[in-house]
Amino acid sequence: MKAFREILAAAALVFTVITVVLNYSSLPQQIPTHFGANGVVDGWGDKSTIWILVAVLAFEYILLSLVRFIPQSMFNMPVRPEQRAAAMPFAFAMLDWIKVETSCLFAFIVRSTLAVAKGQAQGLGLGFTISLVAIFATSIYYIVRMRRVVATTPETL
Repeated sequence: MKAFREILAAAALVFTVITVVLNYSSLPQQIPTHFGANGVVDGWGDKSTIWILVAVLAFEYILLSLVRFIPQSMFNMPVRPEQRAAAMPFAFAMLDWIKVETSCLFAFIVRSTLAVAKGQAQGLGLGFTISLVAIFATSIYYIVRMRRVVATTPETL
């Protein structure tokens, strides 16, 4: 399952880079740089700013990939040391899914930015809200699962 999550996150990153590369030359000089809470454009800037979104996505992807290499003892988790081993798989799965979802969210934002810049859309639309709800729902789901497994894990192994 981890490989599946990694493939999804990497695919979103690759999709985003390819989409920008293929569309960059046809973009107008001014593109949306910010969307308000209602999903409507409220800021414009030079088309080169689209690369900032790509850079942030790449940074986020790398950072969340490197988290697995941090010693588990450095994770701040409200569990007793003997319960940490039971909780860590859920913490890593949550991070993996958040990496997938945020990568897809950035891909969606880039695609929406390009569509608005080309006059094919008016704003972010419902997809943005759905993406945010999915990220929060994933976090809540895995936190609840961690709490349940910790509650059933003996204090001493």
